Amino acid sequence: MAWSIFTNPFGASSSSSASSSTQHIEAETHADVLPAPTLTPPAPQVNKYETVLQDEEKYQEVQYPTTEHVPGCMTLLDEFLMCYALAPQLRSMYRYGEFRDCTWKWEDFKYCLSLKADDEEMRRKLWIKRRAEWWAKRRVDGSSEDVWDVRSEPPKNFPPLVTEEITSESSTT
Repeated sequence: MAWSIFTNPFGASSSSSASSSTQHIEAETHADVLPAPTLTPPAPQVNKYETVLQDEEKYQEVQYPTTEHVPGCMTLLDEFLMCYALAPQLRSMYRYGEFRDCTWKWEDFKYCLSLKADDEEMRRKLWIKRRAEWWAKRRVDGSSEDVWDVRSEPPKNFPPLVTEEITSESSTT
């Protein structure tokens, strides 16, 4: 028996083969009437990182509107040296139990030195791209705030209602 979308795939019917042949003929006539399925291309999958990167690039464009707003190499070197100062390192040791890693500030300083040969506008665009990539990576990676779930409604019986029995017991003791 030929497979048809109108036949029961879960068991053979007790009817005769004549009824199955009529069902097969009816299926063929219904197949002629049904329109052919149209194939639609699948929706493009947008990578979350790419979306966040585009958002960050727009934000960094606003943050660094002109070439004067891009930090200079001496500023980045100062930030690197301040990162390794005693007070920030002690604060990090107190808060996190380890010294702060400042290598990314050193990498920013070296990147700034590598941009010295480019013109000012190109340096601005490359700096914006670098900062956008850094922030996008931080936003896409896990965060300490990921453990919290956003509630749509408050929990049941919150805040708990204080009954008269509890208040009278606590006031007599």
